[in-house]
Amino acid sequence: MFPCARCNLQSTDGTLCSVCKRRFDFPCAGITESGYRKLGERRHFWRCTECKTNTPSAPSSRAQSPSVPSIETLHEELKKISLQLSPLASLIADVKTIKSDVTNLQNDVKVIKSDVTSLQKSIEMAHESIKDYSTTINSLETRLRVVEDKTEYISKLEADITRINQLLNDKEQWSRANNVEIRGVPQKNNENLFDIAMKIGNVADYEINKCDINFITRVPSRQNNGPKSIVMALNNRYIKDNYVAAVRRMKHLNLNSLGFAGDGRFYVGDHLTVENKQLLSKTKSIAHDKKFQYVWVKHSKIMVRKSPTSPIIVIKSAGDLLKLT
Repeated sequence: MFPCARCNLQSTDGTLCSVCKRRFDFPCAGITESGYRKLGERRHFWRCTECKTNTPSAPSSRAQSPSVPSIETLHEELKKISLQLSPLASLIADVKTIKSDVTNLQNDVKVIKSDVTSLQKSIEMAHESIKDYSTTINSLETRLRVVEDKTEYISKLEADITRINQLLNDKEQWSRANNVEIRGVPQKNNENLFDIAMKIGNVADYEINKCDINFITRVPSRQNNGPKSIVMALNNRYIKDNYVAAVRRMKHLNLNSLGFAGDGRFYVGDHLTVENKQLLSKTKSIAHDKKFQYVWVKHSKIMVRKSPTSPIIVIKSAGDLLKLT
């Protein structure tokens, strides 16, 4: 509590004059409480109306000439003004800092805008590329469907070709049903192939006459370093089968028995097609690996048996080799 310097009434809050050091309540000070609070640090420099006008507190009947402030008073006023302006200097510095930050922020915004523009261009280019890729993929998918269709068609054609080749091979083999192939007989100039064929029949105790032979000739052998094979076409298949069976019953067939020097062996069998000869070679190789005891040809068919009591397997194509287990 304090007494107001003007109305002398007790008050709990009020103003304090920085010059005369007197306290006033807010109505006598001529300022509202909120206005006084808003002064902040400037409240320390607040002056009452008498100090502001430099008029004496006691009334005077005659006019007095204004007093000239002293140097000390001016100095004090300057100090007060400096104190009042010091927050403003700090505020100016803050404003400068804010301006610098705003400038930097503007520059950053420009860089971001530039980056966004570049990104948009990149996205547009990516979209174009995606469109091109999509077009390419659609084209490839279309071509792939065509290829798949062709593949199915090719598979059918391959199956048909395999079947046709098998039929042709069967027909060719059937046309050789009466043929006998003799391998390993040396070739001489002015040789008589009829005599050789009949000598083989005599050695095997199955005589044939010249009239039983439709034709006889030598053909190139798959083994270029050996003599050409002799192919003999008999008049019917029964004579051919009996002739081949008789020769095969002979344990020891050698060239010496035919009048050739040396004891080399010769072989008599069905006249197989090239394809069937290749199939026979593969069959012998696999049969050897799988421990099959018997591989032979009868009636121009390749036959295999694992043991004397096991069933006979007929090999007609490469697919039948899978049966050899």
